[in-house]
Amino acid sequence: MLHVDKVTIQLGERRLMHEVSFRLNAGQRVALAGRNGQGKSTLFRAIMGEVGVDRGKVELDKGRRAGYLAQEVRPPEDERTAVEEVLEALSEVKALEAEVERLIEAMTERPDDEGVIDAYGRAQARFEELGGYDADSRARTIMHGLGFTQARMDTPLSQLSGGWLMRVQLARLLLEQPDLLILDEPTNHLDIEAREWLLGFLKGFEGAVLLTSHDRYFLDALVTRILELELGQLEVYHGNYTYYEAEKVIRRERLKASFARQQKELKAHQEFIDKNRAHPATARMAQSRIKQVEKMDLIVLPPEPPADVKLRFPDTAQSGQVVFRLEGVAKRYGELTVFEDVRHELKVGTRLAVVGVNGAGKTTLLKLLAGREEPSAGTLTLGHNVQLQYFSQYSEESEGESALTLLEWLQAASPPQPPVPFRTLLGCFLFTGDDAFKPVRVLSGGERARLKIARMLLQPGNVLVLDEPTNHLDIHSQSVLLQALKNFGGTVIFVSHDRQFVSELATEVLHVADGRAKVYPCDYEQFRWQQSQAANGS
Repeated sequence: MLHVDKVTIQLGERRLMHEVSFRLNAGQRVALAGRNGQGKSTLFRAIMGEVGVDRGKVELDKGRRAGYLAQEVRPPEDERTAVEEVLEALSEVKALEAEVERLIEAMTERPDDEGVIDAYGRAQARFEELGGYDADSRARTIMHGLGFTQARMDTPLSQLSGGWLMRVQLARLLLEQPDLLILDEPTNHLDIEAREWLLGFLKGFEGAVLLTSHDRYFLDALVTRILELELGQLEVYHGNYTYYEAEKVIRRERLKASFARQQKELKAHQEFIDKNRAHPATARMAQSRIKQVEKMDLIVLPPEPPADVKLRFPDTAQSGQVVFRLEGVAKRYGELTVFEDVRHELKVGTRLAVVGVNGAGKTTLLKLLAGREEPSAGTLTLGHNVQLQYFSQYSEESEGESALTLLEWLQAASPPQPPVPFRTLLGCFLFTGDDAFKPVRVLSGGERARLKIARMLLQPGNVLVLDEPTNHLDIHSQSVLLQALKNFGGTVIFVSHDRQFVSELATEVLHVADGRAKVYPCDYEQFRWQQSQAANGS
């Protein structure tokens, strides 16, 4: 279906990729992996014809269509609703619908016109063949799976956030059902329920899927092949993401052994050349050896993978046995009730995952716990000696803070003896090299969120309230944060849409839905099982 043949792309002086080749057939689910900045999004855009290639070719089989979901969504230019935008995917259906209506009017005016009657029959048959009569229903089913309420489906695009606009474009693409889906971070902005729905949809999709994602669970459950783009070269791994990680270590060790053997061989050649090139009797042999070396395919070692850094939070005094006590807590905004009658006593050392669909009130509940907002009713009592840290990706820095470099910003928040070197800490969250000397004000929203997580690891606290800390982190950074939180001796209350992160970290689950909050004293997988049993009436 898709043929990428010896593609080379230059960006100025930098060769982004060199002679990259692969094939993709119908039914295959393939992930493109690689560190940030290696060219994954550029390769996607090259496949779609949005950027040119310097050498090589990209071909899609005749009659095949590709659809592309980019990470960045263009702002809307009109007042169409979300569902109207999704239905734009069915342009032929829309055109046929208008044609059928026109022909009905024509038949009313000229009931004996055989040409009009025949044209109407053909148009109506094609309209039915394309599923025109249930197009709206199919669009709304897809949108519901991605987390849209009926009200949000009918909301003008201009009133939707960037995350919801991305979901609109994803829904449009899924309704269109091209032969090849190219998805650049489709799990961004999706809650766990929407990710589960998308996973099921893609498993049943008859075409091919090529995607990137930082959701390990999603990749493990979906893909059967990994294409790794590293230093301009493409390496193929026949398995899911977990297989890829293990196999990559094995291949790297083999490559290092081959590199060492080649270096030993090159050293021997060089010693022979140095010894013999100056003597007339042996100069020809030395020259022959030089040509032999020139013909060798030199092994180049890729950079070492990120160090397996074990971060830890600074030591601090323990809180009391009860961290929070909620008694009949409610939160309302005007006439809108977010939740009510929340009752729970959170014990020290608990790692509580707050789950629920987007808009259920998870962030609002975390704001109450962090003291950023007050309950509308009921009482929320903070326990003895609670030292709380709150992470929200949406909090703003002061003007003075924004003028600091990343390094200065961390230093300003650090204790005298930081638990980890600042540059090492920045590297764990994807800031490398001269990034440390950038001013905070030039960072994107995602980069600021990563920097705030890094700073959090320098500040003492015994209760952490974390609102989506895994957003904007790659899989390695998620793993570093996960291990630090698992080794943390205090209490953690968190929201995350990454299933593996939640499954490995949570010891209790608080489910927010339909204005209520219920605590499940179990891990996340047990909670999922209980939910499925309840849904099946067991």
